[in-house]
Amino acid sequence: MNPPRVLDVALVLDTHGSVPIIDEQADRARLTAFPSTFGPPRLALLILWSSVEHDMRGAPPPARAPSTEEGRQPVNNGRSAPGSLAAIEVADVVCQFGRIRALDGVSLRVMAGTVVGVLGPNGAGKTTLIDVICGLVRPSRGAVHVLGEDVSGDTTALRARIGVLPQETALYDEVTAWQNLRFAAALYGVPHADARIAEVLELVGLRARARDVVRGFSGGMQRRLAIARALLHDPPLLILDEPTLGVDVEARHQIWAHIRSLRAGGRTVVLTTNYLDEAEALCDRVAILRAGKLVAEDTPAALGARTGRCLELECWEQGATELSAALRTHPGVLRAEIVDFGLRVYLGVDTTPEDVVRAARQVCAVEGFRTRSPDLVEVFRSLTANSTEP
Repeated sequence: MNPPRVLDVALVLDTHGSVPIIDEQADRARLTAFPSTFGPPRLALLILWSSVEHDMRGAPPPARAPSTEEGRQPVNNGRSAPGSLAAIEVADVVCQFGRIRALDGVSLRVMAGTVVGVLGPNGAGKTTLIDVICGLVRPSRGAVHVLGEDVSGDTTALRARIGVLPQETALYDEVTAWQNLRFAAALYGVPHADARIAEVLELVGLRARARDVVRGFSGGMQRRLAIARALLHDPPLLILDEPTLGVDVEARHQIWAHIRSLRAGGRTVVLTTNYLDEAEALCDRVAILRAGKLVAEDTPAALGARTGRCLELECWEQGATELSAALRTHPGVLRAEIVDFGLRVYLGVDTTPEDVVRAARQVCAVEGFRTRSPDLVEVFRSLTANSTEP
């Protein structure tokens, strides 16, 4: 028997906060309403099927090998070698919402096959930039080209070539992982959907949980399922809005591994994050936004070098004052600031911490020291100090 055919896909606004489930005993799926635990109205998805042969509880029917003529082909596989051409070009984009300028003259070029991180505090304009790239928001000024297409025109075909992971996973947590992906596959018209769903679940390590209801998933598992959904139609461009938001350390590193595998496969990935270590671990280049402006755009190593490696010296308050004055003239010290435990010093790229520690001990007693990479706040502080332009 042929697999179920989607007769109709409808978006139903359930004003009572209900969500759709599939009634397997009916000839056609129908919307069975029950109170949502979230309270506010939700956008419910109703898919009408011509058959109920597919086990909607999450088990795929036996896999059928595709013939030569109908073998699964990637949906517009536009992946290429890193740096071969621009996947995204944003030129002097301004987004004005009333008196708020969310983006102010932003220009950014993302090469195909690379991972680019967009960093910034809340309200910096990261999500607005993502919306502009996806064609969801029209800029007040400027031009945006994605995968060779101008987003100011009809972006229907373009959106089918982009996979998006929003900040909110937007999963149906009352149904199974398989059902969530089956819905998305129907919307995208993914050929041989069952085989593709099994493939992406295997990729994100959730194949064994395909039958399980999403409500029982941890935050990290839900993020991985949302990544699987973004990959379902095999897009050449992936946009991940804070992919590790709200997950634990182990899940975070699992998601990092998935993103690295995407890059190895030649996909272009744009991700937003608040974590500099995440950008350092994943990104070829990093763009930093602040108040709608592009503050800096470079490799993670170059941005860290501009801020300087951080050396923290533990000493008494009086010693910290004397040490700060003495080290400001040191050729390898970019800047120094007094903190509660003593002194924090930022070092130039060619300066070794040992040299500075030896110099410090000639000024006052140093009880201890440690070095680390600068965090995101320190990078912002460095790049915006004294109104320095990137």
